[in-house]
Amino acid sequence: MTRIQTPVQRRRMLGWLATGLVLSSLIDAPTHAHADLAGSGAAGTPEGFASRHVFVNGFRMHYAEGGAGPVVVSLYGWPQTWRAWRKLMPLLATDFHVIVIDTPGLGDSDVPPDSYDKRGLARHIRALVNGLEHSRFALIGHDLGSSIAYAYAQQFPAELTRLAVMDDPIPGLKDWDTVKGKWPRWHFAFHTIPNLPEALVTGRELTYLNWFYNNAFQKDAITDADVRLYAAAYARPASLHAGFEYYLAFAQDAADNAANDVSLAMPVLALGVDHSPWRLYLHEQLQGRGRDCWKATLCLTAGISSPRSNRTGWRTGCENFFEGRAG
Repeated sequence: MTRIQTPVQRRRMLGWLATGLVLSSLIDAPTHAHADLAGSGAAGTPEGFASRHVFVNGFRMHYAEGGAGPVVVSLYGWPQTWRAWRKLMPLLATDFHVIVIDTPGLGDSDVPPDSYDKRGLARHIRALVNGLEHSRFALIGHDLGSSIAYAYAQQFPAELTRLAVMDDPIPGLKDWDTVKGKWPRWHFAFHTIPNLPEALVTGRELTYLNWFYNNAFQKDAITDADVRLYAAAYARPASLHAGFEYYLAFAQDAADNAANDVSLAMPVLALGVDHSPWRLYLHEQLQGRGRDCWKATLCLTAGISSPRSNRTGWRTGCENFFEGRAG
């Protein structure tokens, strides 16, 4: 395995990763997706992007796309929606065809007919992208989106040009049982108690979710307007339940990842931010699991909300990794 040592080399790998993440293609999906202009999911869509719904595997999913060039697909984490990427989207769209997806059950996507294990969610993502006739792409995952992206790479490695993951540890990989219980990941345990989080949070969504937003490193990274939009999205009973189900599936995810210890064929970038206590975990977990696995610590001004709060840093890193540029 190769490790990138110099800043120039790290920036180059970051550029390659951004390109690879967008190109997620869905060649063998059982059904094609038919797109219509979306409704409520369109609010706040950046200029030059279209907000759409597609029917995938029997349920409706939402995505936003724009730009031209190599395809980059982006997945977000909890408790956010596609809006987490909206400041970065126009910047990447100058060089890439960007697809940002509301994952099943969250944002403006309907709940899936099956479970929330990450391998299953990755198959739904694949069906959407394949329905849009993309067969090779780069995939970026942030927070819980990293676990979905990793599950995608495990199952369909030939379809990814690059894989980038950020922030959260992946269930079942190195030190998972230790890492998942460390502060500030107390909610990992709370969210895996069946039905209790829904009972306690329903009607208090804004209060509960605001704790997470307020504990971002940069306090103004997420505005009050953003918070209310996120809280409204998660206040829908089906979406609130779905968000907790993502965590409840961790035990299955860990078992799946342990049982499918495949070597990833595409270049992999594990991203961390300098203020995060988790900045090195993903790289440590992924060492030995791919042809090339690089790490990068970005000097950003926020923790979990970094795609929104430091869009210039993210754009530079992503473009360099996806395109293989130095400088």
